Amino acid sequence: MNLSKPLRAASLFLHSLALRCRVYLPRRQCLAFVPPANPQQTGISQIYVINLDRQPNRWADVLRELACIVDSSDVPLTHRSNRFPATDAQSTQRNLTDIAEIDPFYSLGDQLYVEPQPHASPDDFDLVRPIRMSEAEIAIAHSHIGVWKAIAQSSAPYALVLEDDVWFARDFSSVLDQAWREMKDADGGAPLFDVLYVSYAEARHGAPKELLSKNVFRPERGLWFLSGYVLSRKGAQSLLRLLPCRGPIDLWINHKFHALDVRALRRPLVNQRADLLSTNSYSILPALSTLGVLDNSTTALFHQRPSHYPVFAFGPPGSGLSSLAMALLMLGYRCCSDLDRIPECEFKRLMTGASHRTFDAYVNVGSLNAHVRTLMLRYPHAKFIVTEDEEPAGDDLVKMLAGANLVRLKHNETDSWRTLCEHLRLPPPAAPYPLVQDIGTA
Repeated sequence: MNLSKPLRAASLFLHSLALRCRVYLPRRQCLAFVPPANPQQTGISQIYVINLDRQPNRWADVLRELACIVDSSDVPLTHRSNRFPATDAQSTQRNLTDIAEIDPFYSLGDQLYVEPQPHASPDDFDLVRPIRMSEAEIAIAHSHIGVWKAIAQSSAPYALVLEDDVWFARDFSSVLDQAWREMKDADGGAPLFDVLYVSYAEARHGAPKELLSKNVFRPERGLWFLSGYVLSRKGAQSLLRLLPCRGPIDLWINHKFHALDVRALRRPLVNQRADLLSTNSYSILPALSTLGVLDNSTTALFHQRPSHYPVFAFGPPGSGLSSLAMALLMLGYRCCSDLDRIPECEFKRLMTGASHRTFDAYVNVGSLNAHVRTLMLRYPHAKFIVTEDEEPAGDDLVKMLAGANLVRLKHNETDSWRTLCEHLRLPPPAAPYPLVQDIGTA
């Protein structure tokens, strides 16, 4: 998903001119690319460029970029480049609504898994409301899946997949060669990855990752774009087994990182051209705009979090109160939990409605049980939570909370994050809902 701002006219001209002039610079050799017919060398032997029939200029531009790099035998990379005809969303010859490998519906929750918003919270949102992919997104996904099928059936152990709006950094060859050597050393021979990102943009707040070597890391999620990546034949076969694709292709693959050996270069070395207009249409934009993610509009529904407090939680022993306290901590609340009594000074501040309290969430605090009605009157906008085990909470407690802003949270509920976060108007974190043994008061 490329949401970068376009360059001004002068910058566009200079960017385009610089790319065209690079053909006059000395060619760079990249040893990671090997001749297809040489079984003695293990490396990238095929290149697939996804290109629309109606955009021959882009195909020529990519060939110009590839001509600046030669393989281990001093042969330009253009000699093993295959043009893959992209599926055209504007074509009327194919029905894009009936493709078995693609589920065109995804959700805001799917988006927030890849690009969390840790400093914002919506007043109104629906994590599971279906969002339909645009025709362009379906066409892009179908094009990539077509390339995966070609690689899975080929004899090439590795192939580079490119979209047709890219350019290569000048140190592409040297960094990729070094990364390739590091992976060979670590894997004891040929690199064992499924997917190696050479082009990506990290999520706004970074991508959780594990450093594998100086030039390679393993992402957990949070990498946008599929404009440039090396795919092994084994990886192509694995991706095909994981279909159908649910949502935009670069979003969906993040949800499958756990089932693949996905790696990325320390920084992107294949970049998207700034002088070309994207033909994609992003289906997530209306939802993100409504949530205030895209701009600082005063009509946006996102505000600094947490925005709804105080929070009071009660429930019987063994009903998940300690898990709830941990979940509130993960959501950014200052949580006081599992105590018979809270300090007297904090109790006085709470009962008098003072704004300078130490905590903004109180879970399983025994000394507050006798003051539920007082808390409801003192804090009419407070959020109340009652935790329940297999048996519903006691009638007395529920009756006492009649009229409060209340949610009943069942212990070990399969979708606890959704129930809790919709009550608090917060996007759920990417981590699983915590499950810990109850402690504290009985």
